[in-house]
Amino acid sequence: MNDLLQIREIYYGEFPEICGLNPRFKPKSKKVKVVVDINVPQIQKGNLDLSSAFGRLVRLLPSLERHQCGEHLLEDLGSGSKDFLSQHSDQITDIAHMMEHVIIDLQANITGMDSCSGITCGYKDPSSRFDLFVECRNKRVGVFSALLSIDLLRALLTKKILSGRFRALISLAKYLYANKSLLRLAQLEPAVARISSEFGWKRRFVLSLLGKLRDFGFIDLKHSWVA
Repeated sequence: MNDLLQIREIYYGEFPEICGLNPRFKPKSKKVKVVVDINVPQIQKGNLDLSSAFGRLVRLLPSLERHQCGEHLLEDLGSGSKDFLSQHSDQITDIAHMMEHVIIDLQANITGMDSCSGITCGYKDPSSRFDLFVECRNKRVGVFSALLSIDLLRALLTKKILSGRFRALISLAKYLYANKSLLRLAQLEPAVARISSEFGWKRRFVLSLLGKLRDFGFIDLKHSWVA
């Protein structure tokens, strides 16, 4: 089920045409737009349990329980009050909506945003495609949050155990966002040594995390690392 979720495009801008759809959007706020496809056949044969997936997700991102949701999705997921195992058409919308909230939460964790709003817009054709719009203070953080949210949801929805690597990756992204001067060092090794000392991680593990942050567009190891 690795193809359960796929990002087609990621854009960054104001997107004024959708601002009226959510009154919480700040005037002229920049947003990350994520175009995502949800594989319906994979869902139909996967018998997904979104409430269980959400419970495991909250253990990684506990602040999700504090989100305000106009559609009450998170409240329903948390309480198990809705039967998410029966309606596949509802499931794909709920998965897209959950991804929107994960992107919001990751950005808030990394940047310290005190408020962040988003909206999930479904296509008529294909009905398995969605545009997610999320307010975004920093383009690189927004792109990173979108790409990481896909990895997280793929793992959750295929009932895989969330490895400690996810938590470490989020912690390192938050640390580097707050310590941009560290990434302006002329050499990589002093930064790796400081991160290793700060978190108690082995050098090889730090390098693997930095490689993932590079792959997700958060840092540039060749030129300016700064998010």
